[in-house]
Amino acid sequence: MLDPQPVYKELVARGPVVRARNAVGSEVYLITHWTEGLAALNDPRIAKGAQHMQLALAKTGKSGPSSGYPISGAQSGNLLNTDAPEHTRLRSLVNLAFSPRRLEGLRAMIERLVDELIDAMRGRDAADLIGDFAYPVGITVICTMLGVPQERRGDFRQWAAWAMTPGHSEQERGIALLQDYLAVLIEGMRESIPPGASPDEQPDLLSAMIAARNEKDALSDDELRSMAYLMLIAGHETTVGLIGNTLLHLLRNPDQMALLRADATLVKQAVEETLRYDGSVHRTTFRVTIEDVTIGGTTIPRGSFVQVLIAALNRDPARFEDPDRFDITRSIKQHVAFGFGPHFCLGSHLARMEAQTAIGRLVKAFPQLALACEPEDIPWVSTVIRGAQSMPVSLDGPTSPVETH
Repeated sequence: MLDPQPVYKELVARGPVVRARNAVGSEVYLITHWTEGLAALNDPRIAKGAQHMQLALAKTGKSGPSSGYPISGAQSGNLLNTDAPEHTRLRSLVNLAFSPRRLEGLRAMIERLVDELIDAMRGRDAADLIGDFAYPVGITVICTMLGVPQERRGDFRQWAAWAMTPGHSEQERGIALLQDYLAVLIEGMRESIPPGASPDEQPDLLSAMIAARNEKDALSDDELRSMAYLMLIAGHETTVGLIGNTLLHLLRNPDQMALLRADATLVKQAVEETLRYDGSVHRTTFRVTIEDVTIGGTTIPRGSFVQVLIAALNRDPARFEDPDRFDITRSIKQHVAFGFGPHFCLGSHLARMEAQTAIGRLVKAFPQLALACEPEDIPWVSTVIRGAQSMPVSLDGPTSPVETH
């Protein structure tokens, strides 16, 4: 769908809390307004622990992926499926591996990768900005971070697509294939890491997580597999979507593209504006009420699924002036594209780095870049991620008029 906002606006008009059903028929309470959304994201009574999730799943009469809960196939030991104090413990250990030093060390690799992809497009008349550019950036970076060899990255893309598509006939198989491969990968890495090795000495993030220790505590194999699964699932399709969505809205708004071309430093604000205006995650994963919780005048019963509609919060007129306008000169203001509270996205810095590098370099390399189809003809992925499946462009100028929004 090119623009799902009319659907969101209908939900917003119904109130800050809307009782609805997801794509596979499970009941869920949607939080649609800014103030109530932030409160829900920071409320310990609205939990993410696997034990609470199982109780809520039991109420639906469904189980696992068939409930529409896309990360339900992961083991309990990841940041999405735990609450404090276990979540605090896991995050402190992962932070040892996911250090600013390691992330900054990736910058040069990302720049080289982006330049190589741009060089491969030079001399061509047309390209697909997803298949030829955004996707290779996202999958290469996350697989490099996890130590996944080149020859398995195509498999990973297929398995991840299945795993992230609620109701897909191959969803459970995709989850199982990812987990089985990660278990083998972790076993091989653990054998090669000497006791007492520093996380910062390791060549990839997965090895660093294996080496991460806090006093006598360390991640178990199940926790490592679950964390790696989460990073792979949540860490590449989201970035592909962010890069693609930013480029799409720049191409659909030539005045904004002109501003970026005139001032390359605006790339940071262009990415932030896309995160607010049309990020790659439009709603949170499920949370569950562990007691009756009243939000915005509505009491949500204990054991109910809750989702915060991020895309609606980020266009709340009480928070953002003229929220339906894409404006890369907008003053950067807090949005919730990366969540809020204890589950704020651990990979936000990396996602911003990838998107800013990719978009800034591409726009500079192809000053005549233009969409080669009508925006309405762009196909969108069917996973829970908001992103284009393909985006045909002319590299040396427009081939037909494109509507401006």
